[in-house]
Amino acid sequence: MAFTILHTRLADRGAALPADCLRVANGRITAIGGPEIAQPGDTLVDGSGATLLPGLIDAHVHLAPGCVQLAAAYGVTTQLDQFSMPEVIDRETPRSSFRTSGIGATAPGGHPTIAFPPIPYVTGPEDAKQFVADRIAEGADHLKLIYDDGSGAMLNIPTLDSRTVQALTDEAHAHGLTVVAHVSTAAGAVKVVECGVDVLAHVPSDLMSPADIEAVADVAVIATLGVAVDGFNGPSGHLPLLDEPELMARMPARWRRVLDHQSRRWMPPEPPDGTAARANTLALHQAGVRVLAGTDAPNPGLVFGASLHRELVHLVRAGLTPAEALVAATSAPAEVFGLVDRGRLTVGARADLLLVDGDPLADITATQRIRQTWLGGEQREYDDERELASIRFLGETTARIVAALKSQFPGFPSPEDVVREDGELLGRVVPVTGGWLPTTVFGAELGPVSSHDSAVETVQREGLASLTETWWARTDGPWLEAVLTEVQPERVRLRWKDPLLEQPPSGRWYDLTDIDLSRHPLPT
Repeated sequence: MAFTILHTRLADRGAALPADCLRVANGRITAIGGPEIAQPGDTLVDGSGATLLPGLIDAHVHLAPGCVQLAAAYGVTTQLDQFSMPEVIDRETPRSSFRTSGIGATAPGGHPTIAFPPIPYVTGPEDAKQFVADRIAEGADHLKLIYDDGSGAMLNIPTLDSRTVQALTDEAHAHGLTVVAHVSTAAGAVKVVECGVDVLAHVPSDLMSPADIEAVADVAVIATLGVAVDGFNGPSGHLPLLDEPELMARMPARWRRVLDHQSRRWMPPEPPDGTAARANTLALHQAGVRVLAGTDAPNPGLVFGASLHRELVHLVRAGLTPAEALVAATSAPAEVFGLVDRGRLTVGARADLLLVDGDPLADITATQRIRQTWLGGEQREYDDERELASIRFLGETTARIVAALKSQFPGFPSPEDVVREDGELLGRVVPVTGGWLPTTVFGAELGPVSSHDSAVETVQREGLASLTETWWARTDGPWLEAVLTEVQPERVRLRWKDPLLEQPPSGRWYDLTDIDLSRHPLPT
């Protein structure tokens, strides 16, 4: 496919190019100039009033099935995976759209093994050679290591020691691999830089001193500012991404339901506001550190592709200019990770492109006004089955984390079943900020947040009785009245009350990933 984008602003390395047209053929940029670069037979794309950017690069994700297609819908055409299992990596396509560390190096029981099935650990410097060799054999493009004793979150967890970090770094460098180190504190950042790592994953959450900044000035840092802010409910009472209309307009309904559900989980009374991390980001940037944009998706509140646009806003809020934020999501990560064929609008580069309305060089929120995206010169069709696989994978991972937390911390707030004397499940009470939420067997709200005992009483009184009521439901369209004919924890059978809708006499089964349910009418 060959096409030429006409009369648009071309933004490369944070600056507008003098040309206003760009041609693509065979998945590559073949010419940049004026209208004369168009060839006979080209599809012509009118870029008037828009800006063409290189496809965005998210420098910190953890892969899930279908994450490439979801990210590409938001113009995020390359993702740098910073810890995933080989079986997940092997399922994701196209491979050209992501780079991976494979399994990260961590101490036995160290962060973040709570989120993963059993993995190979690193017990000391003597393990470094074999660990790096195994990652290379699995197709790793860079090495990820974890240096975090939990002190930044007032925990005490095992971590690698500095001799092991040094050994891993030396071995990875011997094989030409970039080394990314997860840290959470200023002290941890200084220590791993002393060991020679190349990239810090996460800006420290405690305020860095001028000496700390100077000590790490020769490395790059993936800021991930949003993970400490967007994972917690904002003033509206739910996760901030839900309040971004341009981004939510492109959000698949299943992922919107994930965000709705995550908004109702337990959260600390005073969530972090990211002040120290933003201050560190600006200080590092001013010291010449290369700041890279990364999200840490799919942590709670973060969605592949969409959340990188929020991350750009966070970088600007920290003090970077819109142009500098764009560099952090295009040419800077490409250069740090050796991605020589992307992150730029240059002849010969991959045609990973994002066309947005407005001028993001002046207003960073313009990246959210997406007009068109291309991945390798193509507009990808959305695969519903891969989306469903992604949602299920996320659910399995979340369940594993919650189970591990409950095992390690018996008092950790988690949903509780409410059962009748004969053992029949009536519903659940779910810990949320401010108390407990009473819900049906299938997770729909039965009443307001209250005390634990009050929530239990609500479930006992209304859990089964509510199922005989008229409910409001929607799939991808407007809310409509329906009657529940059968319910299970993961799906419901319902019959729409509208007589004009075609449906089986007994109704139809819907997975909860595919339907919203409410006892009361809600705005569409």
